[in-house]
Amino acid sequence: MMPERLKETAMRHCMIAVLPLILIPLLLAGCATNAIRLEQAGAVQARSREAVTATASYFDAIEQRRREAAAALVASDPSCLPATPLRIQVPIAPSAPAAPLCLVSDAPSPGYTAFEIDIGSSPRAVLEPRIALIAAISDYADALAAILDAPNTDVSVEITAFADQADRLARFSNFVAGTDLPNVNATVASEQGQSLVALIAFAADLACEARQTTDVRALVIERGAVVDRALSSLSVQVTTWGRGAARNADDLYGNALFRTYIRNRESLSSDQRELLAARVFAAREAAKDGPARAVLVADAIDLAAKAQAGLRDALAGRLTPAQRRAAARLNIDRMTRALGLIASLATPA
Repeated sequence: MMPERLKETAMRHCMIAVLPLILIPLLLAGCATNAIRLEQAGAVQARSREAVTATASYFDAIEQRRREAAAALVASDPSCLPATPLRIQVPIAPSAPAAPLCLVSDAPSPGYTAFEIDIGSSPRAVLEPRIALIAAISDYADALAAILDAPNTDVSVEITAFADQADRLARFSNFVAGTDLPNVNATVASEQGQSLVALIAFAADLACEARQTTDVRALVIERGAVVDRALSSLSVQVTTWGRGAARNADDLYGNALFRTYIRNRESLSSDQRELLAARVFAAREAAKDGPARAVLVADAIDLAAKAQAGLRDALAGRLTPAQRRAAARLNIDRMTRALGLIASLATPA
């Protein structure tokens, strides 16, 4: 018989030997969870940076085109002055006599109707806050995915980033009111304003509970639909903008160049006419670009909406750990693809 003290000593040695074997799988599982989370966060953050850089490049290019369009329109007729809004007159009857492009008095010439062009309105004012909102929601989605991966994980960094960015959207007062986007009826604009105010409040409340994962999860399940409403409103508005205002600058540019060609073709050399005609064709082709870019943004908004809704549904459901991780990966992939669509703005269509 082994003495009792020797038994205890042997058991301690045995436990010391076995303990690392028990802990190794747990440690490896923890490392795997951390690796998943870092991988997700890295992908979203990288895509967010790409989206911001790409949109800055896009806005710079479109602003340059708009300035050229405005200058060409004014230069196409001696009746026009470099002012905005520019008041032009367009014929409404085939028999209307020739008349100056720009109004020289309050009333248009016989056979013409007046048309006001605000060549100062900028695509940047329309798209920038909407893209900023997608970038903000990417942090929110990142937090939800992290909770799915590890239910007790600390997501205060992601939630705080989401709240900070959502709060900054309030500076775009026209954006929140919905008045920066032309050709959208008052109902949609009002709905957008309400949904964005609700979203900003939701983000602020999440930030107050950022370190309490259980409370964050409860808030998301209870009020997360405000994100759906905000994104749905944005999708409608961007699509509407793309169908109309997005192509105005290039349409105006092409039309102005065409007027210049018509008026001066007799006095221009063959080479000069060729160059001017090439510019007309290029401007008209570029007019297709604005709506195409707006479609990319609308598609990105829809994909971001699907991602965050999928994450919220997964949080509310009774899933196994493996199912939770699969949902996290699927929807973070959707979010990174949404940001990738935004980043593609930098690539010429």
